[in-house]
Amino acid sequence: MNLGLRYEYFGPLHSDKKDLAVFVPGKGLLIQGVGIDSIFPPSRNDFAPRVGFAYQPTASGDLVVRGGIGIFFDQINMNPFLDFRPPITAAQGLQGNPIGPSAVSTYARNAYNWDAALAGGASIFPGVKVCGDPLCTNAPGQNVFSVNQNFRVPHFANYNLQLEKGLGQTAVVQVGYVGSQSRKLNIVSNINQYNAFPNFGSIIQLNSVGTSNYNALQTTVRLRNFHGLSSQASYTWAHALDEISEYRATIADDLRSIKVDYGNGDFDTRHLFSLNFDYQIPGSSHGPRILTHGWEVSSLTNFHTGQPFDQTLPLGDSSSPFDATTQFYYLLKDPFAGLDHKFSAANGGTVWINPAAFCVRSATNSCAGGKPVGRNKFHGPGYGSVDLSVLKTIPVRERVKVQLRAEMFNLFNRINLASGPGSVDYSSGLVNDTIGDFNGAPGIGPGEAFNMQLAAKIIF
Repeated sequence: MNLGLRYEYFGPLHSDKKDLAVFVPGKGLLIQGVGIDSIFPPSRNDFAPRVGFAYQPTASGDLVVRGGIGIFFDQINMNPFLDFRPPITAAQGLQGNPIGPSAVSTYARNAYNWDAALAGGASIFPGVKVCGDPLCTNAPGQNVFSVNQNFRVPHFANYNLQLEKGLGQTAVVQVGYVGSQSRKLNIVSNINQYNAFPNFGSIIQLNSVGTSNYNALQTTVRLRNFHGLSSQASYTWAHALDEISEYRATIADDLRSIKVDYGNGDFDTRHLFSLNFDYQIPGSSHGPRILTHGWEVSSLTNFHTGQPFDQTLPLGDSSSPFDATTQFYYLLKDPFAGLDHKFSAANGGTVWINPAAFCVRSATNSCAGGKPVGRNKFHGPGYGSVDLSVLKTIPVRERVKVQLRAEMFNLFNRINLASGPGSVDYSSGLVNDTIGDFNGAPGIGPGEAFNMQLAAKIIF
């Protein structure tokens, strides 16, 4: 058994130049050193205990039980504070808060003079905001950035319990439970949605009120050098839940009811199966040794279910995600009924979900019989790929070998469509991006069409 205790201290966020400003409800815009000592207080009670154990209940030693639990604290990332840059006209972190006798210094390199900013001579006062919509007659107020004065360091509890059983001399079976609980995660929200502060536009506040959890059953079978065959097969059933999966890009709808967004995490992958093997083919005494010896075949197979997505509809004429610009549909019937999810060349993809199964609630349409759809309710297309390699090793001298390799990726040329947030078109239900194209790396990496490479290696 191992016992441990770690202590971490996270100091307050402040600047020696006293040039950081933050909006505090009830007090307005405050500059550090005048009305506020730091952007958020220090964290002095971060004790992180850990315990782990291993137990061998049988005399033969072929059964082992292992487990452990530990508390961990995350390092606070400065990006949300000093360079918050969503692609809209909103406050860019603390550096977007104009206050004091001179402009607030900017700590980001993009589009600013770094040296002048450090010297306090770079003015970044954002000026007067204008509405990009021609129908908008009133320009919005100045956007500002706020940090909750009870902001705390995120912390996690990670734990696992594993059972491992040996089968003969070459095989091992392992079954385990792995879990994680996270608290005080970053959530960004507009606390001025109802215009409580009419002199300002959006008031973007960073809070540490998010939660998440992950639970998984993990099984593995390993085979070691059984007549030249080594292999490992693994299956994982998992479930991830949270309110927000990305600390910066996702905005909570309403901070007062964040549990409304509690649901499947953006990276929730329920089922995952992987298989790899390497087989050194025995040589034959028939024929030349250079042709009958040194052959090897290896393969890697991966299959997993898709990641979740939201079925939402744009709302209103604002382009800012900090306002209530999306609304969830109401579900009237099974959105997957009658769909075969086959690839259609005419559509360039597949109709993954039926848009007619949803209803948009309005003053003239109550969506009778419909049920509200929560966040990340549905999962997108799964992924599957089989890779195969054929190797031939030719000895040249005692310590020098030449290895010829033929490596094939996505052997069966499976079409892997994109999954996760943004992959499904809300109006047509169509998915027409592939994994590689969706991630911006066509022709490279997992999910691409069948491709093959030939290689030669000199081993010495």
